[in-house]
Parts: sequence; structure tokens; C-alpha cells
Amino acid sequence: MSAVSAAPTRVKRQKQRSPAEIRNDRTGRLFVAPAVIIVTLVGVLPGLFLYGISLFNYDRGTPLSAAKFIGLENYTRLLSGTDTNFWPAVGVTIGFLLSSTLTTVVLGTILALLLDRILIGRGIITTLLLIPLVMAPVMAGLIWRLIFNDLTGALNAFLRPIGLDQAWLGSPPLAFISVLIVETWQWTPFVALIMFAGLRSLDPRPKEAAQLDGANAWQLFRNITFPMIQPIFGLVIALRLIDSVKIFDTAYALTQGGPGQATETLGLMVFHYGLYTSGWIGRASAVAVLLLILVIIISQFVTRHLKKAEGLQG
Repeated sequence: MSAVSAAPTRVKRQKQRSPAEIRNDRTGRLFVAPAVIIVTLVGVLPGLFLYGISLFNYDRGTPLSAAKFIGLENYTRLLSGTDTNFWPAVGVTIGFLLSSTLTTVVLGTILALLLDRILIGRGIITTLLLIPLVMAPVMAGLIWRLIFNDLTGALNAFLRPIGLDQAWLGSPPLAFISVLIVETWQWTPFVALIMFAGLRSLDPRPKEAAQLDGANAWQLFRNITFPMIQPIFGLVIALRLIDSVKIFDTAYALTQGGPGQATETLGLMVFHYGLYTSGWIGRASAVAVLLLILVIIISQFVTRHLKKAEGLQG
């Protein structure tokens, strides 16, 4: 007898598929095929073209055959600072990213807490909050551009009698603040409604027990409400961060990136380079790719922290 015995092998039998299952599989593929084709034509192919054309020196209006392959030169020009517009645009984008997320999340959370305490007229207030949310960002920017107008704007009409009228869109710091005001006005209701829905879904028993023990409003929020709503709070921050880094519409409608480069984000830089002023399609594509990388980095960072928060919560 051999000391080593061969282990019995199990033969996996493949399940025979019935004709009905095969037909259902084919039918499902036929239904999915149009969506796959549309996504490929609208998303995948333009994305591949974007990555490819960013490696070429190609100007708008010239034949595609005239594009000259230059490798990573567009990226090195941007990242090395040879193109002096890039890093200021990165700074403006990150500035909008942080300030817009901070203001909308803080004000939206406060508004949600107030809504949770209001018993009369809550439906009307919630409906009114939807007005800026459903408005197109370009339309909101144009309306606020009229409000911020130096001479005929409604804001300066109130401030002029007390000597506080300002050139809101003509001064670099005030132009940045003006865009931030419009972003905050439009997206604070989004945060408020999500946070309000989260507050209404919480179990009221821990809060009621803490109230019986004499906890005040701040203690209730810090020790009971916030820990319970933390996953939703993290989700709101993630959505606002990802959305803020792509800001384009509001800044374009209000200032078109000016004065100077005070409000020129990476999105506006892509527009100016590729379509509006220069026509540098290759260089604009490189900026778009770097913006996409920035969005991916922020998304991964936020997702990782959300998973950690959910693990601690569980």
C-alpha cells in the first residue's frame, strides 16, 4: 500500500440550459443592446477620443489629419507651469470646491433641523425650497447677474442708500464671493431636503429618552442625532464635493471666468481653450483629462471615508 493516497476528484456537471432559458437570455440581450449602443456612442467613444486627442497638437478648424502627435507635451506644459493659466485655475476650482461644500452643507443641515421642528407650513416651505433646485444653473446665473449689476442691480439698490454698494462682478474677491453666493443659494435646498428626509427616518426613541434625561438641543444633536445621521451626512458631503469640482454653468453665466482669472475654474479653462478663445483642442482635452483625474481622486477619497464611517457605525 502506498502511503500517499490520491484524493478523489469531483467532476462538476454543467447544468443543461433549457430552450426557454436560452430564448430568455437572447431576448434580454436584445433589450439591453440599444442602451449599450447608446452608451458606447455617447460616452465610451468620445472618452477614448478625448484621451487620444490630448496627445496631439490639434487646433479647432483644421483637418484632423493635420494633428501632430506630441505625446505628453500638453500635460507637461500644464503641470510644469509653462502654461500659466493652469495652476491658478486649479486653485480657483479647489477654492470653490471647499467653500461651496462648506456653506451648502452647514446651511443645509441647519435648515433641515429647523424644518424638522416646524409643524405648520412645512409642506409650503419644502415646495419653495424646490424652486432654486429645479432652476437651470445658467438661468440662475443670468438672473443673479442682473441682481449683482453695479448700476441697476437690485442688491446695490438696497445697499446704495447706506453707502455699501459694490462692484460685485468687477472685483476679483467679490466676483468669487458672488459665484459662491449663487452656488449656495441654488444647492443649499438640495442638502436640506436630503438631510430632512434622513432626520424623518430616524428612530425617535433615543431622542425621547435623552429629552427625559434633561438633554438640551445641542446635546441631542451632538450625541444622538448626528451619530445616527452620519452616513447620510457623509453622502451629502460626497455629492457636493463631486458636483462642486465640476462647476461651470454658474461661473460662466455670471463672470465667464473674470475679472482676470478670479473665477476661471478648470471647466471654464476647457471651454476657453477649446471652443471660445484659443481653439487649442489638444491642450483643452489635456485639461479635461486632468479634471477627470481630480474628480476620480476626490471620489475615491470620499468613498473610502464613507466606508470607514459605515464600518464604525455598524
